[in-house]
Amino acid sequence: MNNGTLAVYKGKAAVITAVGKDKIEIRTQDGKSSSVRMKDLELLHAGPVVSLSFPPPPQTDWNELVELADENGFSFAEFTELAYGENTPAAAWYAWNALNEGIYFTGSPADGVKLQSPEKREELLRKQEEKESRKKQREELVERIRSNSLQSEDLKFLREIEAVGNGESENSSLMRELNIESVPEKAHALLCRLGIWDELYDPWPRRMGVDISMPQAELGDSDSSEEREDLTGHTCYAIDDASSSDPDDAVAFADGLLYVHVADPASAVTPGSDADEEASWRGESSYLPEIQVPMLPEGAVEKFGLGLSEKTPAMTFVIRIDEEGYPHLERIALSVIRAERHSYESAAASLMETPEFIAMRDALERFRLRRMADGALFIKLPEVKTRLQDGAITFTPCPVTPERELVANAMLCAGAATAAFMYDEGIPFPFVTQAAPDIDLDTLGDSLADMFQLRRSCSAGVTGVTAGKHSGLGLTPYSRVTSPLRRYADLLAHQQIRRYLKKEPLLDLEYIEKRLVRADEAGTMRHKLEKYANEYFLLHYFKRHPQWQGRGTVVEKQGERLTVLIPEFAYCCKCRFNGGIREGDEVELLYNAADPVEMKIHLQIKKIQESSSSSGL
Repeated sequence: MNNGTLAVYKGKAAVITAVGKDKIEIRTQDGKSSSVRMKDLELLHAGPVVSLSFPPPPQTDWNELVELADENGFSFAEFTELAYGENTPAAAWYAWNALNEGIYFTGSPADGVKLQSPEKREELLRKQEEKESRKKQREELVERIRSNSLQSEDLKFLREIEAVGNGESENSSLMRELNIESVPEKAHALLCRLGIWDELYDPWPRRMGVDISMPQAELGDSDSSEEREDLTGHTCYAIDDASSSDPDDAVAFADGLLYVHVADPASAVTPGSDADEEASWRGESSYLPEIQVPMLPEGAVEKFGLGLSEKTPAMTFVIRIDEEGYPHLERIALSVIRAERHSYESAAASLMETPEFIAMRDALERFRLRRMADGALFIKLPEVKTRLQDGAITFTPCPVTPERELVANAMLCAGAATAAFMYDEGIPFPFVTQAAPDIDLDTLGDSLADMFQLRRSCSAGVTGVTAGKHSGLGLTPYSRVTSPLRRYADLLAHQQIRRYLKKEPLLDLEYIEKRLVRADEAGTMRHKLEKYANEYFLLHYFKRHPQWQGRGTVVEKQGERLTVLIPEFAYCCKCRFNGGIREGDEVELLYNAADPVEMKIHLQIKKIQESSSSSGL
């Protein structure tokens, strides 16, 4: 064994470069040098080896060689020369690979070469043919993908690409063979090009691991014998967006008292039940442009939604708002009500100027002013609901109107009054707190730029078992109790209230806290999903409307980097501009391009209010 000897190390061709007492230095085909033991090498040829870059092997008639063999077989050198016509380092490497396949001959350089048994040879040949057939089919599949000429039987092979597009896998051998990077965006674009995914297919739910299937648990039965207060003698009003399909609160006002009636699914969704477990893992309902997914099982909205039937079971919060604007919980009742459904528009037209609503509005205005005095933040930024219906993408503004403010303040009033009562009674309960914003409020005005900065400075509210101040709402303490059909924390609050009213053992702090943590994590993911989905379909809208022009307001400026708020879509886009511009300036925008798959958009500033300069974004 000398320098230049050809060997095999871990299945790779190697050349010996130095021989030591205990170790042998080698260089492998990939150019790496190693110090190895003799027992780890298989010697093939004495060399000298000039290069380890061997050309493809010549064709060999193996059947002819089989006929030449006898029971004694060959030495490795004889086998090499018979198979390839010479005994060179390259021929020795070819011969070793042929033995490694073991189809016609078996053995090793050290032990010699013998015929493979006919039975084994037939088996290995069959497997080789199957392998070559699969390889050919794979190559044909790759070519059909490249030429966009798929056949129906190809679809099952594309599931691995769909897994990448949905964020469920990081690798796809097919994409690798297509020389396409295995990332969700590239997979998405490919699947759309092939027609496997519809142009408007939304991959974000699966990418984020959010379940948007309908709840599977059984709803459970309410106690039909449960005693309820009959409040059907006067009408209450369930006021919501015209598109709302799950009305879970209604308001009324009588004898100086505010009545907030809330759906009562907790009568059927009891703690620890299957429906309760599933709801806690969902956290809240999902409102995506393409689908609305309820938190509770099928039938819950139909049974408990207010105003969907002539009479509805409810949990009623009766609140007195004193002259200083503080809410006081007079009582909570399990009730039966008669609710009349209204959109905000119909409420504005037919309810707001009635004596009942004028009195309600006056009381709630005292409450709003009290919140203002206690530091509430009134952030006025545009809100828009994005919907996909029958292939059309629409945007419905949610303006701040007197009737919207009335309903919102009534719900806040119920939450504040109930939280204060539960805290005073020492009852374990889900409270919501929020730290004060990290910003100098005295420097802020009411412009869109100021409102944007204010909202960004606010930390998220925290739902837990500790009562405290919700700085954004100006309420101490505060809890959410008016959306039990849509939000698990509210449902949990109702479950505790029911136990209190019925004098049953209360849910303890540990149980409530664990449930809240679980639901909060799930709810946070659903909020993120809604953000991504809304932006995704907005970019599709832009792509469909290449002539779009609109207005935006610069709400943040960091050097050349701008954040522009487009009120029409309640959307902030990032861009660059190197001209003279200030926060608060209004600009005219011109659409250039959008790529929903890559989640990118390019808009151009067409005109600035104060100057005629223009630039690309």
